[in-house]
Amino acid sequence: MLFAMLFAFFPGEGPVDYGQPFHQESKTLTIEALMANPEAYLGQMVRVEGEVKEVCPKKGCWLDVVDQGAQVRVKVKDGEIVFDQKLVGKKVVAEGTVYKFELTKEQAVGYFRHLAEEKGQEFDPASVTAGTTIYQLGGLGVKVKR
Repeated sequence: MLFAMLFAFFPGEGPVDYGQPFHQESKTLTIEALMANPEAYLGQMVRVEGEVKEVCPKKGCWLDVVDQGAQVRVKVKDGEIVFDQKLVGKKVVAEGTVYKFELTKEQAVGYFRHLAEEKGQEFDPASVTAGTTIYQLGGLGVKVKR
């Protein structure tokens, strides 16, 4: 009976953590500052805070975090961490290592085709006119704020 009463007073779950605990040495940045000059942070472990805009609909292997109009993707290896769709709209703090990958036009077509397929959207290869550079966080850990 006491156990049931405790749940009546403390409903729901506590904050959810995904991945590793945060590292003390990581630098906290706004997403805007990171994306304004991502080259300055390549290879560095950073933390950003924002709202989850979208989660990978197939495998939960990435999430897009936005704050004040700036956005960054937090990407993990498939199956390493699985982000729940319920994160959309939640405030999070994400930690990861900044990296980039440069795509030729052909690679960019494949990449954007893959993203469209994940979301069940149509894709027009003619919409990609050149190669692109993408900056992301190699996700180490994410904490949901309450």
